[in-house]
Amino acid sequence: MPLIRIKKVWNYCTYNKPFFLLVLILYAVLNYISDSYGNTSDVLIWLIVSIISIVIMGYGMTITRDRINNGIRLPKILIKDVLVLGVMSFIVYIVYMEIQGYILNLICSPFNFPNFELEELLLDLPNTIHLLYTHNPMYTMIFVVAGGTLFYITSFFIEIAIARLADTGSILTAFNLREIKRNISSIGWGHYAKEYTLIVIAIVIFSSACHLDTSFDILNYLWFVLLNFLGFTTQFLGIGAIYSEIKEKEQINQ
Repeated sequence: MPLIRIKKVWNYCTYNKPFFLLVLILYAVLNYISDSYGNTSDVLIWLIVSIISIVIMGYGMTITRDRINNGIRLPKILIKDVLVLGVMSFIVYIVYMEIQGYILNLICSPFNFPNFELEELLLDLPNTIHLLYTHNPMYTMIFVVAGGTLFYITSFFIEIAIARLADTGSILTAFNLREIKRNISSIGWGHYAKEYTLIVIAIVIFSSACHLDTSFDILNYLWFVLLNFLGFTTQFLGIGAIYSEIKEKEQINQ
C-alpha cells in the first residue's frame, strides 16, 4: 500500500516533467538558502528564511487544494495564493503544534520521555528502541499507548484543519474543532488512522532513502532534494486526498 501511494505521488509530480524540474530547482534553491543561513542571528536573514518557509508551506497548501479539487499534476505557482496560504497555514501550524506539544508533555514528562514526532521515531529506530528499552516497562507501555493515541488524535485535527484552510481559504475554518471532528467521523476514525499511517510510512521511506550516498557530493544533494520534495508532496497530497474523500462522503450523506 505505501508503494502504491509512492507511485501516485511520483505520477502526480512527473505529469508535466519540465514543470516538475522547474519546481525542483526552485525548491533546491530555497532549501539551500534556508539551510545555509537558518541559524544566523541577523534579523534580516531570519526574515528572509521565514519568508522562504512560508513560501514552501504555501506551495504545499496549493498542492492540497489542487488534490481536493481532483487535480492530477503539480499546481502552477501563483505568488498571491502561495503567500496568503503560506502565512495562514504557518499560523495554524504554530497554534496546533503548541497545543499538541502541551498535551504530549502531560504524558511524556512524568515518565521522563521526550516529546516526539512519529516520523522522527521511525527514522531513528535504533535510538527509539534504546529509549524504550532503558525505561521502566510500565512507563514504556503507558508512553507507547497513551502517547501514540494522543499524537494520532491531535495530528488528525491538525491535518484536517490544514485541509479545510486550503479548501476554503478561511483561517477560521481551521479552528472549528466541532466541524473537524464531524469531518473525521464521516469517514471513520479507523479508516483515517489507516490512511494517515500510510502517509507517514511513505514519507519515512522517502526520508530513509535520502541517506543513500555516493562519492559525489553534488549527486548526493540532488538526490536529497528530489526525495525530500517527494516526501513534502506526499504529506500535502495525502492531506488533500483524505479531505477529498471526506467531502465526497458528506455529499453522499446529504
